[in-house]
Amino acid sequence: MKSKEHTRQVRDKVIEKFKAGLGYKKISQALNIPRSTVQAIIQKWKEYGTTVNLPRQGRPPKLTGRTRRALIRNAAKRPMVTLDELQRSTAQVGESVHRTTISHALHKVGLYGRVARRKPLLTENHKKSCFQFATSHVVHLI
Repeated sequence: MKSKEHTRQVRDKVIEKFKAGLGYKKISQALNIPRSTVQAIIQKWKEYGTTVNLPRQGRPPKLTGRTRRALIRNAAKRPMVTLDELQRSTAQVGESVHRTTISHALHKVGLYGRVARRKPLLTENHKKSCFQFATSHVVHLI
C-alpha cells in the first residue's frame, strides 16, 4: 500500500528534467526524491503519456495497514478486549470503522472471540485412580 503520492507539480518537474536530458540520479538529487520513484514516474509517463493519478481497481480498504496491525496487536495482547473498545481505539487514531470491519480483520489472521473450555484440574489421586480403573478393565488379547 502506498504511503504517500507526490503532487502533480513534482511529477511534472520530473518529466521536464527528463526531457531536458538529465538522468534518474541527477533528477532524484535535484528534487530530493528517491531514484526508484523518479524511475516509476518516468515509466508511467512513457506508458500512459500522463502524470495524473490514474483510477485504481476496486474499493480502497477502510483500514490502513498500520491501523490493522495495531488492532491485531491489541487483540492478541488482551484476548478479552471487546470490539467496541477496539472501535474506540481506532477512532482515537482517526479512522472510524464499524465493529464488523474490525471483526473481519481479526478473523483474517485467525483471532476469534472464543473462550477455552473449562476442564477440571487432575490431582495425583485422580490420575492414580484413573490408571487403576484402566488397568483393571484392560482386555488381554492373545
